[in-house]
Amino acid sequence: MGFASYEEACAKVRELCVDRLGEHIGTQVAALARPAFGLRPVKPGTQPAGHCRWGGPALLSPGTPWPEYDGIPLSLFAVLDVEALGPWAADERPPNGDRLLNVFYCDPDPRRGYVDDGSLQRSDDPRYCRVIPADPASAVEVTAPPPASLHPAQPFYGVPVITLPSACGVDYDPVLDTLDYGGETDGSIYYESLPGWLVSDRFGEAWSEFCSKEQGLYQYDDVFFSPDQAFGWPHLEGHFPLQELSDGEPYRHIITIGQYLGDGGYVHFVLPARAFREGDYSRTVAFLECF
Repeated sequence: MGFASYEEACAKVRELCVDRLGEHIGTQVAALARPAFGLRPVKPGTQPAGHCRWGGPALLSPGTPWPEYDGIPLSLFAVLDVEALGPWAADERPPNGDRLLNVFYCDPDPRRGYVDDGSLQRSDDPRYCRVIPADPASAVEVTAPPPASLHPAQPFYGVPVITLPSACGVDYDPVLDTLDYGGETDGSIYYESLPGWLVSDRFGEAWSEFCSKEQGLYQYDDVFFSPDQAFGWPHLEGHFPLQELSDGEPYRHIITIGQYLGDGGYVHFVLPARAFREGDYSRTVAFLECF
C-alpha cells in the first residue's frame, strides 16, 4: 500500500473523486469510502493473518452444529480472523467483537456422494450460505461432513485498501442512486432514472487504475484480477437486489471469495447494516458472479 495512513488514502480518494466528478458529486462519493482488506495467498516472505484461510476445516465453538441447506451440509469456503487482519479496517469490523468468522456456501461434491436432483435452485436464499462466529480461544477444528466439498487449506493475509461503491463494469452499486446530483441528471433520458451511471461514466477507468496502481487492489504481482476482499465495498459486476438489504442504510459486506469457482467466478457475502451491528449473520446473503 502506498499510503502512510488511512487519512492520507481518504485524501487521495477525495482528490480523485472531485477531479472526475466535480466538487458537489465528488465530495459525496468520497464520503462513502470504506476501509477494507485485499486478501492474498501467503507466499515466501509473507505470513498468514492469524487463522485466516480459504478452505480447510472450520473453526467452531464446541457444540456448534455444522450448517446445512435442506439437509445438505454446506462447504467451508473461508475462515476470517478479524483481529489478525490488522488495524486499518477498525470501523468495518463486526462491532459486537466477533473475532473469528467461518464462511460457508452450498457447494456439494458429487465425488463425496452428492446426487443432483435439481432441488438446489435458489442461491439467493439466505440458507444457501452461512457465517458463523467463534471464539478463537475455544474454537476447535471440524471437518466438513459429506457431501460438502473439501477444499485444501490455503492461508491468506490482508493488504489494507480503501474502497468505493462499484462504478464500473456492466452495472453500478445502487447506493450511487441515493446521491444528490444537484440537478445534473434532470431531463436526461439516460441519467434521470439511473443516476448512478453518471458516476460510472465520469469515472471511466480512473478508479480501476487508482485501485491497481496506488493500492494493488484487484491487480498485484502477476495476478491480473483477484476480487478476494474482506469488508469495505465489494467489486460488483452484475446487478443484485442490494436495495432490499439496505433498509434505510447501505448494506454491509463481509467477504468476497474468488476461490473454488473457476476463472471469473466469485461470491459476495453481504447483509443488512443493522444485522451486521447486532451480529445477526442469519440474514447474510451470498451473491454469485460467474463469467
